[in-house]
Amino acid sequence: MANGLGGLLATGQKTKEQAKAGLLGAARLEAQQDIAQKNLDMQKEAGQQQLLGTAVGIGGAIGAKAAQSAVAKLTATAGTGAVSTAAGTATLGAKAAAAAGALAPPVLIALAAATLLNKLFD
Repeated sequence: MANGLGGLLATGQKTKEQAKAGLLGAARLEAQQDIAQKNLDMQKEAGQQQLLGTAVGIGGAIGAKAAQSAVAKLTATAGTGAVSTAAGTATLGAKAAAAAGALAPPVLIALAAATLLNKLFD
């Protein structure tokens, strides 16, 4: 009887060890899957940020060219006569406003396009 009980206990311990090994394997696999999913999410986020940065850069380049031509037009129409400090400051403010006004639309359009692309391929 003692031999039968010892065999039964050994079988129970072996079953317990196998169950623990199975659970540890499943936990290890789940942890690997979680890490892989986090990596994919981070890569997706990086790609989206890169797309936005590239689009804003392209919009900025287009806007810079438009701003440069807007400032050149203001400079050409301002004339070459002597300018007082107040008038010079006003002209500088007008140039800055023209540059900002010409720069903003292409940047915003590019940003909107990049956002739509991100949503489209999300």
